[in-house]
Amino acid sequence: MLPIVLPRRLPHRGWAVMEHGAIAILVIVALVAVVGMLWGLWSKKDVVLETSNIQSIVSSTRGYLKGNGGYNFTSGTTMTGTLVQIGGVPKNMTVQGDSTSGTATLWNSWGGQVVVAPVASNGFNNGFSVTSPQIPQDACISMAQQLGSGAFSSITINSTQHSDGLVTAETAGKECTKNSGTAGQNTLVFAVNG
Repeated sequence: MLPIVLPRRLPHRGWAVMEHGAIAILVIVALVAVVGMLWGLWSKKDVVLETSNIQSIVSSTRGYLKGNGGYNFTSGTTMTGTLVQIGGVPKNMTVQGDSTSGTATLWNSWGGQVVVAPVASNGFNNGFSVTSPQIPQDACISMAQQLGSGAFSSITINSTQHSDGLVTAETAGKECTKNSGTAGQNTLVFAVNG
């Protein structure tokens, strides 16, 4: 009788290098996608925050700084410093200097100095402007479009003034300039009468 020969089975040696490499690549791609989404949400947070900050500064300026003779300040430096001094700025904004001195400065999320300044018309400071520089292109487009609904007497994107305070996303897209590396190059000026 002939012996029965069973096929020789090789022992299972686990996953090979190819399987490990494929899994590693999938994990890396997934991590990059997640980090990209988080980065996008983080940058959008700044847009929402700064849009809210502009609205808050306008409300506080109207409520705290307007006197019988309008906005009687000699410069944007003193007007901004006074607004900081009386606590009329959002708590999430960066304030440099002694906030009780009347000379402190105010800064946006992108490192631009925000200035609240009186605006004269016929020799009377009946209005004011809020200037916010160093805004990235995507944020410039979003902020100008969101705040450009006619709530301001005018909005200036870089050097282009919209005297009716109306700005569409298309218009902002044409006027907001691209970043220099990661630094924003845009300045938005929101003017308020009254």
